[in-house]
Amino acid sequence: MTVKKSAFKTESRTTVVPIINVSLVVVLTLMMISPFLSNDEIDVQLPEARAAEVDDTDNVEITFTIEREIYVGEDLLTLDEIPHYLGVMIEGTPYAVAVIKADRNLPYGEVEELIAAVEASNAPRVALATKEKDEEDQP
Repeated sequence: MTVKKSAFKTESRTTVVPIINVSLVVVLTLMMISPFLSNDEIDVQLPEARAAEVDDTDNVEITFTIEREIYVGEDLLTLDEIPHYLGVMIEGTPYAVAVIKADRNLPYGEVEELIAAVEASNAPRVALATKEKDEEDQP
C-alpha cells in the first residue's frame, strides 16, 4: 500500500478582517473625540461686545496673546509667516473666515499689523472675536 503525498502544502495566512475591524474602531473613536479638542489652553482675554453668533465651519482661528505670540490653530507662527501660511490654508475655501482672537490688553497698533498680515493672505473675510457683553453692563 503506497501513501500518496498531498499536492497542497499547508500555508499559514494572516487574517486581515480583524486588523480592519480594529483600524475602523480606532478611526471612529478619533472622529468622535476630535470635536471636543480645542485651543482652550491658550489664555486670551477677549474684549466684550454685542454681536451675533456666526457659523464656524470654515473659520480659521488666529490667536494673539498678551505675550505677543501668534497661533493659527495650535501652530505658533511669526507675523511674517502669516500671509503664506493662511494663503495655503484657506486656498479653495471661498467662505473661509479668518477669526482673530486678540487679547484686549494688546495695543491696537499691533493688532492692526496682524489684521494687515491676514488680509495679505487674501482671506475672503476677516473678523475680530469678542466676548458677549452682559445686558446689565449696557448704558
